[in-house]
Amino acid sequence: MQQLEHIHGGNITLASRKYGLPKEKIIDFSANINPLGPSKKIYDAITSNLDAIVNYPDPDCTELKDTLADYLGIDRDLLLLGNGAAELIYLLVRVMGCKKALIPVPSFCEYGLAVLSQGGEVIEVEMDEEEGFSLPAEKIIKLIPQADMLFICTPNNPTGRLVEKRAIEQILERSAAHGVLVVVDEAFMDFVPQRALYSMMPAVGSSANLAVLYSLTKFFGIPGLRLGSIAAPKDIIKRMDASKDPWNVNILAQAAGLAGLNDLEHMERTNALVNREKSFLFEELQNIPGLCPLQGAANFILLNISESGLKSGELTELLGRRGILVRDCYGFSGLAGRYIRLAVKNRPENEILIAAIKDILGGR
Repeated sequence: MQQLEHIHGGNITLASRKYGLPKEKIIDFSANINPLGPSKKIYDAITSNLDAIVNYPDPDCTELKDTLADYLGIDRDLLLLGNGAAELIYLLVRVMGCKKALIPVPSFCEYGLAVLSQGGEVIEVEMDEEEGFSLPAEKIIKLIPQADMLFICTPNNPTGRLVEKRAIEQILERSAAHGVLVVVDEAFMDFVPQRALYSMMPAVGSSANLAVLYSLTKFFGIPGLRLGSIAAPKDIIKRMDASKDPWNVNILAQAAGLAGLNDLEHMERTNALVNREKSFLFEELQNIPGLCPLQGAANFILLNISESGLKSGELTELLGRRGILVRDCYGFSGLAGRYIRLAVKNRPENEILIAAIKDILGGR
């Protein structure tokens, strides 16, 4: 692991203080959130449930769990809701007593930090940059006997790369023979147009060593409320349920999640916008000398700036002074100094980003 600290984007408060800008003047490309924000139904659900905060939330998230189970197409008894997927990662590692985890990198840092926080060890498996950071399935399969847990993120954060089902199935089969739990993080799967071709969610329950993480904060635009879930075999869910905080999902988060899952029109509008704007942003970045964007399936773009003449921290700082936040990838294994990650936003904001990058690089 490169760091033992939580490094993430989306810290508007810190950026506002650092650059002396009001929060409303900052455009945040550092957090991969739905560019449309929450749907009107979510806002209505929150305002109509404000009086309910005088009561404790439903500790079982009954109504939300039923709706989410239908949406994901799995048995409700295989689901557990949490205060964001991150809470569930830490809870899973603790409950399962993970001592050694395999993690393909670069990827989401909280997998490794969760393991390290429990005194465990992390074995990093480097993805080949020359092959577009594709999952090194053969390397992973060889290392499986050395671990008791494996994390796979698809689409991967920060690369956006999808993992083929067949590759995960092969890894699952090998892992089962060695009692290794495979944790597939599908936090960005809602942004994948043909998600059914890639999601491992339907296999939960039939595979005794498969757990799948799912986030409601990114696609439904509610990171400030925190809402995520995990699907896993019933015995694992029962153990996690018994070990979690009793009221870990608040009333407003439950209401917002329920409303978001019932707004199919907003989901369709979201994917139409993200697909259109991702293509626009990719083409524009590709046409700027010194930049090399990576094709991905999520709502963000990993950008190689190594030929631009700037380090990632330098470009991040120069954009930040203009009120534009991007994710410096120095905290991701193997990407330090050479990569930034950009969320896909709406056309006016994307145009502001492109103009700022052109101006900065053109002035050198």
